[in-house]
Amino acid sequence: MRNWKKAWERALMTAVIMTGWGWMVYDLIHPVTFSAGWSVLVLLGIYLFVVEYHPHPAGGGKVTLHFPLLYALSSWFSPPIAGLIFVDVVLVVTWLKRQSFSRSLFRTGYTLIGLFAASVAHHVVRPWLSGLAPLSQLLFGLITFLLVYELVSKGIRDSVEQLMPASRRGRTWWGSWPLEPGLLLLSFLYCTVAIVFEVPRQPYGFLGIAFFFAPLAGFAVLLNIIARLKRQQQKMELLFVIATRINQTLDLRKVMKETLIPLSKVIDYTYGVVYLLRDGLLYPEVFAGEETLKVKHRPLPLNRGLSGWVASHAKPACIHDVRKDPRCKGTPTDAEGVKSLLSVPLEVNGEVMGVITLGKTETYGFRDMDLRFLTVLASQAVVAMRTAKLMEERERRVVAEERNRLAREIHDGIGQSLAGVLMKVESAARVFDTHPERVRQWLEEAQVKLREGLKEVRHSITALRPSPAARLGLLPALRQRVEAHQRETGQWSVFQIKGRAYPLLQEWEETIYQVCHEALNNVAKHAQATKVRVQLRFTTEYVRLIVQDDGVGFSLGKAISKAEAHKRYGIVGMNERAQKLEAALQFLSKPNKGTRVILTIPTEKSEEESVHVYSRFTSG
Repeated sequence: MRNWKKAWERALMTAVIMTGWGWMVYDLIHPVTFSAGWSVLVLLGIYLFVVEYHPHPAGGGKVTLHFPLLYALSSWFSPPIAGLIFVDVVLVVTWLKRQSFSRSLFRTGYTLIGLFAASVAHHVVRPWLSGLAPLSQLLFGLITFLLVYELVSKGIRDSVEQLMPASRRGRTWWGSWPLEPGLLLLSFLYCTVAIVFEVPRQPYGFLGIAFFFAPLAGFAVLLNIIARLKRQQQKMELLFVIATRINQTLDLRKVMKETLIPLSKVIDYTYGVVYLLRDGLLYPEVFAGEETLKVKHRPLPLNRGLSGWVASHAKPACIHDVRKDPRCKGTPTDAEGVKSLLSVPLEVNGEVMGVITLGKTETYGFRDMDLRFLTVLASQAVVAMRTAKLMEERERRVVAEERNRLAREIHDGIGQSLAGVLMKVESAARVFDTHPERVRQWLEEAQVKLREGLKEVRHSITALRPSPAARLGLLPALRQRVEAHQRETGQWSVFQIKGRAYPLLQEWEETIYQVCHEALNNVAKHAQATKVRVQLRFTTEYVRLIVQDDGVGFSLGKAISKAEAHKRYGIVGMNERAQKLEAALQFLSKPNKGTRVILTIPTEKSEEESVHVYSRFTSG
């Protein structure tokens, strides 16, 4: 179906070209009478070159202010002469800008047909206007000429464009609103002024025509400059929007989709695709452009097409004619009529993560400045990829740390409690008949151990939820933890704040809370204390946590050896958290003289930078 449509489109384009050129050659055979000199002909040709060389972008195509000049050439010379000058100018501009000659020939074809159809219509309606005043005849003749020219030429163009695989609504006459109608109205007004003031019949002749059409050429150049400046502004705005979206989301697919769609405002392309590299293959993830081009959903090997070459060599490329570049062999868009390609790699820390590729159905469809801008755009997209990758690694690290923490708690608490209960139950089963009193004692002890294990399970479940320090703030969380310790153990407990509290980093708050939590757990299990004091001290040089009890104390060396032998990780976990922040963790204890756990985190805050406690510190 697609091949048939493509062949039909080519046949129609050829028919339009042959009809327009044939009509022009046929009319050129007949002699014509000039109402102006050769100097005027050359002058109008120069002006026509200026307006054609400085077009204004409209959708996927371009429009120019050529109608007043074509009308002047047709009126003062003849339609075939006007057509010949137009053809020469368009071909020269095409050659200078290295654009697609097939598109330019098609443009000359439908323009010539519209020009000659308008000339015929003008001659047909002339007898009907004979009863009007001379000026009215000229104005109604201009209206007829203009309407027929626009309807025929633009009608042919839009009809054939709809058959092309790269057809766009923006290329149609109504899709370019209000640009093309606005230029049409300007052309009508310009020609009306020329008729009213009888420009070619003025005594100053050549100079009058030169000065009359100079503003038209200047306006065309000005429109072109404004369009370029507007495009540069849109590029800057696009970069800003992309940078903002990158900061708002880590969804790379969403970022790239919202990047490609507005990109068409600053770089004309037929289709765009973002490939991501996985397992040595390029997978098309995001498409933009024409629906008929979205047929490449299979992965692309690195040795195939321009995208594969860019990914394997980590170099951008701008191809003006895919038929002449061997790197484009095997490109999936060959069958779609794509003639120029633009491709840049998405590179993160020297590693290619993907490719952005744009295609166009015209030769020399992209310029070097488009390649540079797309490279800058790719660097912004790489920020999203790098951020997403770092966040993914961070999440994996956090999950691993949380697993290690749970493993320590289970081995240190629940595991030991269950092992103790199992030993007592097994012993009770062996002496059940001979020593019932001892069985009762062991079962009561097992009951106590099970309660402790249940408490550990609850603590573990609570730990899976967001940390109290993150939910409530550090100071309210510590205060609640100390109060809960007093309720659960009956030990007199107090929480104190020394110095002027100031906000801390979230990692510091989390470490302080977890160390305090673990220290209080150890007091409840092993210290046999009656009093516990938790103190948080703020200074300009450090923040210090002190957990002190009046219990039986312990030997640090023996405690560590015993913890390793029984696979208990409480003290080890506290030390790992402190080392992660490069903080100092001390255990000061002697048998029967209590214990002090001291965590010191150095800070760089000066006295002037110290602030009052934020609301989340003081709330609760």
